[in-house]
Amino acid sequence: MLSSVLRRGLSTTTSTSSTTGERVTRLSNGVSVASSFAPGHFVTCGVLVNAGAALETAATRGAAHVLDRMAFKSTAAMPSSVMMNAIESIGGNMLAHSSREAIMYQSSVFPKHLPDAMAILGSVVREPLFLPEELDEVKAQVAYEADAMQWNYGSLLPERMHQLAFGNSLSQSDRYAIQTVSHTNQIPSLCAPTSTLGNPLFCDDPSRISSKTLKQFHKTWFTPDRILVAGVGMPHEQLVELAQKEFGHLPPATPEIIADQKASLDVPVQYKGGIALVDTTGQPISPNPDDRLLTHVYIGFEAPGMLDPDVYSMATLASLLGGGGSFSAGGPGKGMYTRLYTEVLNRYHWVESCNTLSYSYQPTSLFGLTASIPPAPETHAHILPILLSHLHQSTSPSSLSSTALSRAKNQLKSNLLMSLESRAVELEDIARQVTAQDGKRVSVKEMCRRVDSVTAEDVARVAQRMFMGLDCESPLKFEGEEGMMKDWKRTGDGGPTVLVHGPLFGEKDAMYGVDERVREWGLGGDLFLRSGMKGQHQSNGILGRGRGLGSRLFGRK
Repeated sequence: MLSSVLRRGLSTTTSTSSTTGERVTRLSNGVSVASSFAPGHFVTCGVLVNAGAALETAATRGAAHVLDRMAFKSTAAMPSSVMMNAIESIGGNMLAHSSREAIMYQSSVFPKHLPDAMAILGSVVREPLFLPEELDEVKAQVAYEADAMQWNYGSLLPERMHQLAFGNSLSQSDRYAIQTVSHTNQIPSLCAPTSTLGNPLFCDDPSRISSKTLKQFHKTWFTPDRILVAGVGMPHEQLVELAQKEFGHLPPATPEIIADQKASLDVPVQYKGGIALVDTTGQPISPNPDDRLLTHVYIGFEAPGMLDPDVYSMATLASLLGGGGSFSAGGPGKGMYTRLYTEVLNRYHWVESCNTLSYSYQPTSLFGLTASIPPAPETHAHILPILLSHLHQSTSPSSLSSTALSRAKNQLKSNLLMSLESRAVELEDIARQVTAQDGKRVSVKEMCRRVDSVTAEDVARVAQRMFMGLDCESPLKFEGEEGMMKDWKRTGDGGPTVLVHGPLFGEKDAMYGVDERVREWGLGGDLFLRSGMKGQHQSNGILGRGRGLGSRLFGRK
């Protein structure tokens, strides 16, 4: 098969990983093809477009989300009814999803149906029609999702955290003064209209999306150099031939399109941070009687990007902290020995949930802790030193025993290995790594070796880089990492991003002193620590001094 493809003019730029077995080929027009051969009863194929919500402009805001909802609608080659019949005839799974950095289309089918699946994916990616009647249907669906999302705090609040962390438009002198609003929908008013990683992952106003909007986003970003075809389970030559058939004829981006891309790509990702309290007093409650009224607390900091060598130390710290809910379905044993389980959930019965917050992206990341508690002056006063103490504790290597470190690394490796048993997960891993790492992929065996090499000092160092603004590069170096790892350069000043959502209890509510509590634990970087005397809200006496309460609760000296 490969010889017939080469005769049609395929570029012979092909590389093979000696450690993982992946093969990567670049077609003459810039489309990449990556595959891993793993024998089995079915194959998984997909197309990753290297563009997501982070690249949206004010004119195309929400386009990536609507695009993934418009997948498998009418194309130039297939009306939607024909496409549905084609999908039903081959069985298997087909789906599309968007993120801040990419849009992914994928399918799992029996090997004999691989050409049919690739034909469907090819048509969906190349030539969508965005018919008005189909778009109206999707916009109604998106509007319904947006309405339901106001009660889905597990999805809504991380979105608001991203907007605050990367989109805060307040001046540097005002950024860490506490902003109080009455609804999460008011948080965007504090932020810039577009802000790379701060752009919303979900379309917040579907009425703004038109066929013209989608066509503009599609024309700008669905270019050959930003398309990668990935597969698991088939011979590489077969996938290359199918990729050549579906995408090999796409023309390169024109100078006008390149200029439009450059305008977005040249906008730097910048971490801003900030503190926002959403006082829900008097607001409507969830229509679901099973939803409890809770106060949700999010505390995050800028963290190394996914290509920094310290990403393994950061993942180990996330595994060490762990967390969960007061009740978790599926049986005991899931993370019960993580620090947030043993020292928070098992110690403070009133904590409904406490989890690690971790979102990794290529240029920079967001890391911290989150907790949900019953709203009351007492719980508000106690949860802040509980969370901050664990962030502070992680900056000291002496706080991490060899047993806890070993357990965290074993759990991380276990989660990694079990996740990659899914071909759909392996497909996305191949696509994202090859896209981000100059056509290369780190094998799971090498990942586990790197996790095993992490020390308590490595964990403490990455915690200091994140929570205390330590300005240093990771000393870790890994064999064969040329073109794959990239030292993270901090884009912000090291300050915190804090979001509190729940009813507040007057001016003496402890949440109004969250900025001072963070400073008292020495977290947030020099600029944030020095800005303490200029804050709008001062310590209100409920906590006394944060260090004092921390000492009583945790035995700190």
